[in-house]
Amino acid sequence: MIVIFTDLDGTLLDHETYSYDAALPALAALRAGGIPLVLASSKTEAEMRPIADAIGIDHPMIVENGAGIANLSGHDAKESNHFDSLRRFLQALPEPLAGLFQGFGDWSVEEVAARTGLPPAAARLAKHRRFSEPGLFSGNAQQKAEFCARLDAIGCQAVQGGRFLTLMPKTSKAERMAEVIAHYRDISSEPVRSVALGDAPNDLAMLEAADRGFIIANPAHAPLPVTERERLGFISRSRKAGPEGWNERILQLVETGF
Repeated sequence: MIVIFTDLDGTLLDHETYSYDAALPALAALRAGGIPLVLASSKTEAEMRPIADAIGIDHPMIVENGAGIANLSGHDAKESNHFDSLRRFLQALPEPLAGLFQGFGDWSVEEVAARTGLPPAAARLAKHRRFSEPGLFSGNAQQKAEFCARLDAIGCQAVQGGRFLTLMPKTSKAERMAEVIAHYRDISSEPVRSVALGDAPNDLAMLEAADRGFIIANPAHAPLPVTERERLGFISRSRKAGPEGWNERILQLVETGF
């Protein structure tokens, strides 16, 4: 069986409008083929559930940049609330690092809406965090290096996404993808092959780990680097951006086979 793992913002969802309308033909093809679609995003579970419901899927979801997994039996009870510990870490930073990182926990719903382009109702869901804290770092390179070193000392990391720097535990979308694949191997009598789609640096490990990876064009930021997996043909790029590129690649995959 094939399992599809996809980023949302800038990949399945348009970078500016957050619409997936251009991908509707490919979504219908996956549904018709019974191919599981696993959403893998920096978004919270609260944000992703309405998207999954609108698409009409009920599969596991990799949430908050890989910091947690939702909708997978046995995981919810094991996951810690890392968000609270990250907020305590930020509040305890010494000068001159104090206040250089501002995240969703510092911003009102209105500020989150303004910085993300989300409507207020969606921004409110984005603030329902359990595992990670996205935000912006305003310091210089040396201060950022010290900030990251302090994060490392408490077992966390800073991951750059399309818009925000996300503070989170030392895990990734790729590691969570492996857990979800193991789940499907347990319930399927067929070999499981993975396909991943993404557009930003925080998607690269997932794209590299998948059997097939598709880099979706996003003119809003610099293209991802060419890696050995891409040179060998396991990763390719869409010509079109966002959901148009996603639609193009998924339909090609469905039509031509793995």
